[in-house]
Amino acid sequence: MHQVLVLRRGMKKIQSIYKRYRFSRTQFVFSAILFTACGICTWIVYEVLHTQSADDWYESKAEKGSLVTLPKDDAPHKAAMEWWYYNGHLVSESGKQYSFHYTVFLVSNVADHIVSHASINDHQTGKHYTAQRRTAGNPSTIKENSFEFIQGDWHMLGSDGRDKLKIMTNEFSFDLDLTSTKLPVFHGENGIIPLKDAGHSYYYSRTRMAVSGVVKINNTTEKVTGISWFDHQWGDFSVGRLSWEWFSLQLNDGIDLMIYQLHDRKTNEPILYIGSINQNGNTESLEAKDFNIASRRKWISNKSKIAYPTEWAIDIPSKNINLVVKSINEDNEFDAMLTTYNIYWEGAIQVQGSHTGSGFMELYYMDKKH
Repeated sequence: MHQVLVLRRGMKKIQSIYKRYRFSRTQFVFSAILFTACGICTWIVYEVLHTQSADDWYESKAEKGSLVTLPKDDAPHKAAMEWWYYNGHLVSESGKQYSFHYTVFLVSNVADHIVSHASINDHQTGKHYTAQRRTAGNPSTIKENSFEFIQGDWHMLGSDGRDKLKIMTNEFSFDLDLTSTKLPVFHGENGIIPLKDAGHSYYYSRTRMAVSGVVKINNTTEKVTGISWFDHQWGDFSVGRLSWEWFSLQLNDGIDLMIYQLHDRKTNEPILYIGSINQNGNTESLEAKDFNIASRRKWISNKSKIAYPTEWAIDIPSKNINLVVKSINEDNEFDAMLTTYNIYWEGAIQVQGSHTGSGFMELYYMDKKH
């Protein structure tokens, strides 16, 4: 009803203008068309002159050096999409093993909102627990050089590699303190990666964080310690246009490795294959020509019917790295249709081959045939 009243008032206003200036009907219609056409032309010219391709944008920014400054850029940005992501491997005092992930997405478009995803995997039972929340607006506490998100009894806060995570659900909870043990890694060139027509992204990681705290599954509480990986990514890019395979590997000899393959979701054409290898305090960027990756086994979800490759061979010839990574628990699908309207695979992996270690894998397809 409100929309109808507004429309009627608008029509009366137009009629009053028409009568006041005594336009002929033809003159009035012609003027309206001309005004609209001029507006459209102005918008088109603006878009042509001000729109850069992702490659042009990237080159213009890269010339200025790294645009990622820490701890300043730990804080939220005015970006279309941004997320703070953790995964980790935990061991209890009794020797039980767990893995977890916790992500906060800050989406800024017509209306800002926060989405959080959390999961924990009990390696003893193979049980995968998941939870998700969506909150209108931006509930973060505005602080310089840090981030702090509070959604009821879910907390994520951090600054300069000293972070805290807290999750409470009916099935599981964790309360963890994290401290970075390495310098941050800036991916791509100067912390920026171009995504072609999908946009651009800033991206850095803290690849090895020491973890301590408590985990509770059902009614059993355990003190735990472990290792975690942190990602922070933001920019004006369209996730809906992409599918990907992403790997974070923490090798037992101290090497930390990230591999990231992005594809056009509709055509499956490659958009970007990149990686980074961090060793002895030095980080090297990897391009598509520097590594080979191939799937070796697939698992098909009984729920979504999506086929996820859960075992991969990863080779980096120049570094004499030849790895086989495979899921610890195959049934690690995360159904996020209630919050981000997608389904993905997220879980811990074991690393074998020329090196051993642990890691995490994220697969996003939304396509049954893969």
